[in-house]
Amino acid sequence: MRDEPKRLQPDASMIAVAGSGFRRGAGLVAALLLAVFLIGGANPGRAQEVSIKVLVNDDPISDYDIDQRERFLAITTQEQPSPALKKKATEMLIDERLQLQEGRKLGVTANEDDVTKILDDMAKKNNLTVDGLATALGNAGANIKTLKDRIRSQAVWQESVRRKFRREVQIGEADIDVAMAVTGGHAGTAAAPAETTLQLRQVKYEIPAGADQKTIAARLAAAENLRARFDNCADLAKGVDGASVKTLQDQKPASLAQPARLLVTSAKIGQMTPPTISAAAVELYAVCGKRSFRGDETDRNDAQRKLMNDEMGLRAERLLRDLRQEAFVEYR
Repeated sequence: MRDEPKRLQPDASMIAVAGSGFRRGAGLVAALLLAVFLIGGANPGRAQEVSIKVLVNDDPISDYDIDQRERFLAITTQEQPSPALKKKATEMLIDERLQLQEGRKLGVTANEDDVTKILDDMAKKNNLTVDGLATALGNAGANIKTLKDRIRSQAVWQESVRRKFRREVQIGEADIDVAMAVTGGHAGTAAAPAETTLQLRQVKYEIPAGADQKTIAARLAAAENLRARFDNCADLAKGVDGASVKTLQDQKPASLAQPARLLVTSAKIGQMTPPTISAAAVELYAVCGKRSFRGDETDRNDAQRKLMNDEMGLRAERLLRDLRQEAFVEYR
């Protein structure tokens, strides 16, 4: 009994690539539009002359492109080829041309190593190699190139949106608190203990090994003098004579040894702690900022990423809509 060819089972990642999303694409060279392609699937080996069906700001979409995208959509959505599916494939290709054009304006190109990695992940989820994935798609009449083109366009679009809006989208702590409360996280609930992180600048006057009391006293006097003159953290921006200055961002008080831990938690923003003496140095801490929050830090980071992705998604939809409105699209 003859073995049946392996049927490709589309997974979630393939369907996501086939659907809407947002990260080099270049326009097709006009001379290539008259080339002959081999159409896979039902009639492999049959040559078909390519004709242009749509122009998107002078970027062409051929009947071959549309046919291949329709076949790919039929595989990933398990729909039958139809005029509606062909229209969906055409509109998707128009969007991708616009996304690639926007990427070219911003100097964005797709990383081919990333494209290869995504293809490899898709193949593994179908228990295939990349060559096996190409064969499985080919058996269904779709060239793997249409999948690669889709991955590239979405990679360019995602990075283009990020570059365009990264300075406009800011997610604050209050936004994260609300999001976690809505999804059942601990933020904003009385049961969750508040955590605090500090923005500190550590000033350290080194004490040489075997230093005598006079040397130690001189370091301590210099530290006291600095503290008396200290007004705010900007005073430390250019450094301190005779001392090292280190910026500590999002420092948890528990990571500091006593008595520094008690001193920094008791200090107000804009204050400098009294100097403490260790065997190696005289140390002071300037408290430049404090941040209190509730909930697990990992959960908060996840919530922040989701909020950022959601906001970027909205910006991407609006940008693509604007590009469609401004584009010259000619159907032939």
